[in-house]
Amino acid sequence: MKLLLALLTCLLLMACHGQQREQGLLCVGLAQMPVTLDPRFATDAASTRVQELLHRGLLRLDEHFHLQGDLAVSWQHSGPLLWRFRLKPGLHFSDGSALTAADVVATLSAVLDPQLTSPLRAGFAAVARVEAEGSDVVAIHLHHPDASLLPRLNIGILPKALAVAPQQARSTTGCGAYRLRVWNQHGLTLERVDAHAAVPLIQFASVKDPVTRLLKLSRGELDFIQNDLPAELLPYLRQQPTLTIRTRPSTTFSYIGLNLQDERLAALDVRRALALALDRNKLKEALFADLPVLAETVLAPGHWAATPLPATPFDAHQAEALLDRAGMKRAANGMRFSLNYRTSTDPARLRLATAIAAMWRQIGIDVHIESLEWGGFYARIKQGDFQVFSLSWVGISDPDIYRWILHSSMWPPHGSNRGRYANSRMDQWLDRAAATADQSQRKLLYAQAERQMQADMVYIPLWYDPVIAVYGPRIGNFIPRADGSLLGLAHVQLLD
Repeated sequence: MKLLLALLTCLLLMACHGQQREQGLLCVGLAQMPVTLDPRFATDAASTRVQELLHRGLLRLDEHFHLQGDLAVSWQHSGPLLWRFRLKPGLHFSDGSALTAADVVATLSAVLDPQLTSPLRAGFAAVARVEAEGSDVVAIHLHHPDASLLPRLNIGILPKALAVAPQQARSTTGCGAYRLRVWNQHGLTLERVDAHAAVPLIQFASVKDPVTRLLKLSRGELDFIQNDLPAELLPYLRQQPTLTIRTRPSTTFSYIGLNLQDERLAALDVRRALALALDRNKLKEALFADLPVLAETVLAPGHWAATPLPATPFDAHQAEALLDRAGMKRAANGMRFSLNYRTSTDPARLRLATAIAAMWRQIGIDVHIESLEWGGFYARIKQGDFQVFSLSWVGISDPDIYRWILHSSMWPPHGSNRGRYANSRMDQWLDRAAATADQSQRKLLYAQAERQMQADMVYIPLWYDPVIAVYGPRIGNFIPRADGSLLGLAHVQLLD
């Protein structure tokens, strides 16, 4: 790493101080370009971030994940199986054509169409049909109540002619603040449609290597980058006078997964001991520049459904006592038992696994780290084929995540309860939360689920990963959002 920093220093010293560009153009570096501009198919982070500038949905989530109207001016639960949405007057697409209820119906119906094979279709399984009631009212009829439907209605609305057509990954017409100007070998350029947007043009360019992205930022070839940065570079970046770093906790929850059907890990005392043996503060300080914020459950503290929980302490002595109580005494070699820890070949993930394994060995657990290429690793985790692994839930905004990862009906391959946790009370709470539209009642139910999840140590919580935004002198100020959204770029001040 010292060699990397020395090389970066030399290259920065040789760098020029900027290049001529079109007036009002803001340049953004991405580790990966979007896969698609079609909102019916967006699942990757880059596609989602760019599409937020191009498209709008019926609803959106604010900073605390409360629902707000976007295209819809109002909505009402006309019955347990019916929602009605009234559109704002005077809506238009970027080509000037009027946006009506027929466009919303066509977009949502396309997602439901099995022939289109939208990856978002499963999230709309409760929807029976979508109908237009005149030009400004959309009625969504349900098979069964689904409280998580509304957050999913942030999906971008397409003109009817595009919504009934196959996917157009590299071209689109939306109703967002920007429209697509061009997507070529130089990048993807958006131009302003909404007069309230401050930045006339935004260009996204693919720069996979993080050091190269930083060099381009220092030379003025890029104005802005966010995330996908090695934490070990941050202390160096803070010393660069022309660069500004802004960080905040994100909605990405990092955790250690456990197989609760495993002979050893089925014992609650063993799972608690593993959690108590981790000095999470030392881990995040040594490996991630002390930027993550310690977590106790999946939802970030600012979420409306999040409940404050007691912190899991670092207590190696108590961990040893729990293992002794569980009948797992140290053998002559000092070890109690062995665990297989699966992780990917990503260097940061490997360093984390190695540090965690060292802490567990201190309490007598012999840890064998098995690193696999991402595809093979993730396939095994999704199948529930593991003892221990570490991963992250990325960009969580819907509290129904708890049903997906805790409900006994969600064991693989039906869901993501990969540790095969089962608790009948948990199932009842999550079923009731999914069926009620009353937010205060849902909050109470999720609070019970969160407390039980911690008490049963279903997952060992680590932290909320940081959002890290770095930008050059042309940007007056940028405040990162917990969900990683780039919508704020539309309103930054350009200091040309």
